[in-house]
Amino acid sequence: MSIYEEPFWREDGLSGQAASLLAPTQVIFDNTPPKGRPGVILGFLEGHEARVLGAAPEEERRAAVLRGFQRLFGRRGAHPVDYLEKDWSAEPYSRGCYAGVLGPGDWTEFGRALREPIGRLHWAGTETATRWMGYFDGAVQSGKRAAAEVVRAEDAAAATPKAEIAR
Repeated sequence: MSIYEEPFWREDGLSGQAASLLAPTQVIFDNTPPKGRPGVILGFLEGHEARVLGAAPEEERRAAVLRGFQRLFGRRGAHPVDYLEKDWSAEPYSRGCYAGVLGPGDWTEFGRALREPIGRLHWAGTETATRWMGYFDGAVQSGKRAAAEVVRAEDAAAATPKAEIAR
């Protein structure tokens, strides 16, 4: 993540969002806060580039990422006021990815099974989303969906006569 005084790319008519096949960051987002400052560009190193640059010294990785931001957003992209990175492969719960990776067609074929409540247990998380699976927006959407499921289940339980519950 590169932090700039302001989202300078917007002045040039750029959205700050990019997909690049010319490594190292392949998926890039404008992550500027709603108030508009500071400017924040968030990029992900994935696959081969993540493995190669992940083993490189931080300064080498930073230089490579900033060269990519310069290529995409102009010379100011190479000069952030701050630079932060997160090694997702070191995280015990994500194991190197910001979303669980399923094979082609798995989310569409088995997604319902990932979401189905088991008794009073309801599932939420980006992998259980019905839209934007694998992204933060999907996590929020799935949390709202699971919360609504819980409310409906509790309402149904409250409406069920106690004699039926005992059976």
